Amino acid sequence: MKVLPALTTLLGAAIIAGVAGLARADTGYFNGDLGPRASGRGGAFVARADDVTAVSYNPAGLAKIRGTVFEIGNQFSYNAYDYMRAPTLDYGQSGTAPPLVTFQTVSNGSAWQAADPLLGVVSDLGLPNWGFALAAFAPPGISREQYPLGPGAGFDEGGQRYMMVSREAIIIDYAASAAWKHGDTFGLGATLQWITMPRLVYSLVINGSRAPGAFNPVSSQYDLLATTTGSAWFTFNAIVGAWFRPVPSVELALSGQVIPTSMVTNSTLSIAAQNPSVVGDVTLSRNGDAANDVNVTLPLPLIARAGGRYRGLAGGRERFDVELDLEYETWSRARSFTVDGHGLEATASNVAGVAIPVDHIDIAKQWRDTIAFKLGGDINLVPDRWTLRAGAYYETAVAPPAYANIDFPGGPRIGAALGASLFVMPRWEVMLAYQLRYQIGVTVAETDARLYQQTPASPCVAPYQDMNTCNPNFLGQSGPAVNAGHYSAASHLLTLGLVYRYGS
Repeated sequence: MKVLPALTTLLGAAIIAGVAGLARADTGYFNGDLGPRASGRGGAFVARADDVTAVSYNPAGLAKIRGTVFEIGNQFSYNAYDYMRAPTLDYGQSGTAPPLVTFQTVSNGSAWQAADPLLGVVSDLGLPNWGFALAAFAPPGISREQYPLGPGAGFDEGGQRYMMVSREAIIIDYAASAAWKHGDTFGLGATLQWITMPRLVYSLVINGSRAPGAFNPVSSQYDLLATTTGSAWFTFNAIVGAWFRPVPSVELALSGQVIPTSMVTNSTLSIAAQNPSVVGDVTLSRNGDAANDVNVTLPLPLIARAGGRYRGLAGGRERFDVELDLEYETWSRARSFTVDGHGLEATASNVAGVAIPVDHIDIAKQWRDTIAFKLGGDINLVPDRWTLRAGAYYETAVAPPAYANIDFPGGPRIGAALGASLFVMPRWEVMLAYQLRYQIGVTVAETDARLYQQTPASPCVAPYQDMNTCNPNFLGQSGPAVNAGHYSAASHLLTLGLVYRYGS
């Protein structure tokens, strides 16, 4: 193949990727595997890594691909997430005996997700030991969640509202990769990533009461809906990888995302009173001037992957393979989600007194590093015509139960996958994969819960032991614990892909 036409192809793909429509955003923020080939193997792909998605799993695998390969794909998903808040004593009610309030189960109202696209091209540019790639894709994940704002009749709806009311995250990764191999013995590769987040919206209810000892675990007449809306247009990262074949039937591989970084958005904050007749209009200012700009910080993990696969060879052709991967992610970098208002204050038109400080909203996470075990493989039922694949996996919990939250599934997850490829003539491959991801149920008792209501105006301050300003029943807490209850989640992921090859 000539080098110039291949280079033109790569540049053309780069332009297409640059104007790709907005898409969105395993463990932590993400959910699922990239591409139908890897998804159908349960994510066990770091050693095989032989399509465009190698830019993410192991860029060294790109050097195995001959000629030029175009790939386009999309993932459709249904993401069920249910939460029932544990019954709680409502100390916000008047009287000496606080009533016990129970809650209904709330569910993700935006469970269906139609877009999770992938577009990329790989080419050897006519060089027998090299591979180059450009790709644009949405990291698989749950783009939107929506829950009741509440409270409903008897305060039984919207039990999660002090944790989160809604979330929307649109994330796109742009990748440029290069790889080199020494014959069929070993290969090295690297990917440079440009991560963009065109849209991040996050809303929750905060309690704006300034009364000493106020404790409102269910609702307050001073409740405020706080919403941040913003974007982070450039976050840089890199992935490096390698593979090694000590004998033709055995392949070992390592890869990793190696730069510790965070997505930091330029956002705006809006605050709306849930009881306007009591609170009135809410305005934001900084040093006496109108302002609403904030920054939201979302840490990204380092990722290390190791894999080994056995290749069943017959006459030099691979008839099947089995791969086992181990994946380690440093989600302990995400101790909290932070909204930094740089001195913002909120003033309510119907409430006399000092302004409410909203310059810092800290949503505790205390996430832990995670380990995932992934087992999968392919079998060529009809060489050059039909390939079937399957896989299974287990991932440890990212969130300690005490810090469970409705915004991201944080418990341990198990799952299984099935997939297939149909080769249509020599150049075309149609791929399909189904993956089930199931979170093992998480139950949190109120005595163990450590996610507290946001109460920025409360006179009860750390270490929360002052009997005159803090509620005597809950000394040592900044506010009521709001994340006790039962969490369950399951995702059904259907991934489609189309590959076109020429020059191989």
